[in-house]
Parts: sequence; structure tokens; C-alpha cells
Amino acid sequence: MQLFVDLPLSKRIGSLAVPVIVAMLFQTVINQLDTAMVGRLPGAVGIDGQAGIGLSLPLFWAAGGFLSAIAIGTQAITARRTGEQKPLLAGMALSNSLFIAVISSVAVSALGYFLAPSFFRMMSPNPNVVRLGSSYCSIRMIGVFTMVTTMSYKSFFDGIGKTHVHMVASILMNFLNAGLNLLLIFGLWGFPRLEVDGAAIASVISTYVGLAVMILWSLLPRYIKKYKYYRMKNLDRRVSWEIVRLSVPSGLATVFVMSGFLFFLWVIGNLPKGPQWLDALSFVPLAGPVLSGVEAAQPDIATSASWSMISFLMLVFITSMAFGTATATLVSQSLGAKKPDLAERYGWESVKIGMLVMGLVGLVMIIHPSMFMRIFTDKQEVIDVALPAMRLVGSVTALMSAGMILVQALYGAGNTRFVMIAEMLMHSLCLIPLSYILGMVLGLGLLGCWMAAAAYAVALSSIMAWKFKEGKWKQIKI
Repeated sequence: MQLFVDLPLSKRIGSLAVPVIVAMLFQTVINQLDTAMVGRLPGAVGIDGQAGIGLSLPLFWAAGGFLSAIAIGTQAITARRTGEQKPLLAGMALSNSLFIAVISSVAVSALGYFLAPSFFRMMSPNPNVVRLGSSYCSIRMIGVFTMVTTMSYKSFFDGIGKTHVHMVASILMNFLNAGLNLLLIFGLWGFPRLEVDGAAIASVISTYVGLAVMILWSLLPRYIKKYKYYRMKNLDRRVSWEIVRLSVPSGLATVFVMSGFLFFLWVIGNLPKGPQWLDALSFVPLAGPVLSGVEAAQPDIATSASWSMISFLMLVFITSMAFGTATATLVSQSLGAKKPDLAERYGWESVKIGMLVMGLVGLVMIIHPSMFMRIFTDKQEVIDVALPAMRLVGSVTALMSAGMILVQALYGAGNTRFVMIAEMLMHSLCLIPLSYILGMVLGLGLLGCWMAAAAYAVALSSIMAWKFKEGKWKQIKI
């Protein structure tokens, strides 16, 4: 890799990535607004409500994320056909993607709505967290349909290089979500005060509005005439199977990620309440002022602290995913145009940009972590508990970004099976056992859990860099 960025390639990556960054940041605001506003509810409702949202969103993402993996196959095929200059076949990819998305998401929405309470009874010993979280999660599950169908449209438009389409939809629905959150969580202007349930209802309504925007955009004549995706004769078993074949490994990888993440949160929610090896934390730079807070933290405070951290880290993840989405499109289009070396250059260029940007963010996290924490919570005990872990994670944000970008680059090339296997192994052999051993067995508490997460980030970036450099993905046919 060159040390400095290649300006022509960087401009092309940026032209696709910036709208995706804006769209995904606004999309993430749906969850962040829930967390931040619920965290400001008084007393136990605020802390337990945050903990409930923290446990419910991974379940929502596991269900919706598995199905939303249809975007991987749809985008890869659409971009490959665009590179081959075959617009009708690109449109056929959307036709079959929508058919799969609607059928599968309706079934999962209904199933998730009824099973959410049983899940929460297993995940938390706190009855208030169970009550608030299961109700929130059941309502959010209604939005699995909109999530998956929207991703089907998004992946098509991303694949043809029109990444601004989802950006517009995301901005509109998140402004709506912000307003509805204020009205329904706190009961302003005569609206009922629904608190945690209000956050869920606001999110679901806004996602339906976002889907409506995507549908209306797809009806513009310039797209219908060129791609002709709304034709029954476009439904083709072979195309549907190719989408499923490419998407299922990505969906399973999402399930592995969310399962590992749920276990990670379970460990945090069940950490011992008293100090065990307090002296073991003395080696952590800058951790001295908050050592006692780390080990004495109640499990629900630790969960709230972790979810506030994750709420900020989502900004890191989303930015990296946006560069990855742009890279996936450019890699697939380049392969379709028979330019594999250009595809590789796009991959490494995006990694350099992501590491530079996220490395700077990580530096600020190390120097002043409380600044970010105060965005999502005003409770000092939660902030104090999170500070050492925030500094630790700040040291690996650049590597997190590199790993996530390369995952998407391999998805764009059609190498979804490798990513699935790698994620399964890294969660089962790294994140899950390490978080338990460091957090509970060795008594390092919340910091130990996040040490396991940092180790996972290093492993992810290393394995994905090795696979991308190997280059066998250049030979994959779609």
C-alpha cells in the first residue's frame, strides 16, 4: 500500500461514501436518540430503560440484520451488472430482492413480536429491565419489515452508484423520529407520556416513512425506463438463488456477530457487584481516578455505561461501514468491467482513508472520553464507570475501521462465505470466551469485557487484511 492517499481514487470513494455516511449516521440516530432521551428519564426508568434498549437492539439487529443481508447479494449483483453495462439485469436483481425481502420480513416481524418477552427473561435478572426492554423490543420488531425492504432498495441504488437516494430518505425519517421521540417519550404538547415505549413507536413510524420515500424514488421515470424492475416476468429462480447464495453467509455472519455481542452484554449485566482484583487495574493508563467505580459498579450501571459507549462507537462503525459500502460497489463494478487490479486499489485506498479518520477519533477518545459519554447520559456514575474502557477502545478504532471496510470489500467481490466462517471463529474463540474469562473469572469487570472486544477488533482487521491481500477473490464469478 502507498503511505498517502491516491487523490483520484479517494475522490471516487468519497463521492459514493459521503452520502452513505450521512444516511447511515442519520439512520443510527434512530437508536441513539432512543438511548440518549431514555437515559434522561428520571431514576430507575432512565437507567433500566437504557439497559433494556441495550439488550433489545442486538436482538432486533440479529433478526433484521440477518434478513437485511439480502443487501449484500443485491448490491454485489447490481454493481457487477452495472460494470458489465447490463441495466436490465441490474433491474432484475432488485425485482427478485424485493420479493424475497417482503416474504421473509413479514414472517420474522410477527415471530419477533411474540418471542421478545421470553428472550428478555433469559437475558436479565432485573424485572424492570425485562418489562421495559421486552415491550420496547416487541414494538421495534414491527419495523423489521421496513428495515429489510428499505435495505433491498438501498442496495440496488448503491449498486448503480446512486448512494444519495437512501441519504435523502434517512434524513427525512430521522427528523421525523426526533420530533416524535420528544412528543412520545416525554409527553409534550398534549401527547401521552409513553417513555420507553414512546421511543420504540417513534422509531417504527419513522422507518415506514423512510420506506415510502424509497418507493417513491424508485417510481421516477428515469429509473423505471432504464431498469424495468417492476415487471412480474423479472422474477427468476436463478437470480433469486444467486441473491440468497451470496446473502445467507452474510446473514449468518450477522447472527454470529449479534450472538457474540449479546453474550458480551450478558456478561456485563451479570458482573459481580463487589471488587475482586482491584489491584489488577492499576496497569491501565489514566484509569486511576475511576478504579473503584469500575469494580464497584452495579450490573445495570455497567450495562448502561456499555450501551452509552456503544452509542458513540456506532458513529465509528457507521462511518467505516459507509466507506465499506462505497468500496463494495467500486470493487464489484471494477470486477464487472474486468479490472481486478483497480478493484484491489480501491480496497486499500478506502482502508487508508478509514484508518486516518478513525485514528484521529480514537485519539480524542483517549484524551477526553467523558466528552463523548455526556452526549448519551447525564448520570455521573455511568460516565465514571466507562472512562477506562473508552480509552482502551480509542486505541483500536483505526483497526476496527480497517477490518469493517475490508469485510465489505470482500462482500462486494462475492467472498461472503469466508467472512461468515471468520466471524464465527472469532466470536466463538475470541470475544465470547475472553469476555467471560477477563470480565468474570479474572475479575477485571467492565474493563476486562472491553479488553476482549479490543482483541476481537485486532483479530478482525488482521484476518481480513490477509485475505484481501491474498487476492483469490478476484476470480469469483457472480
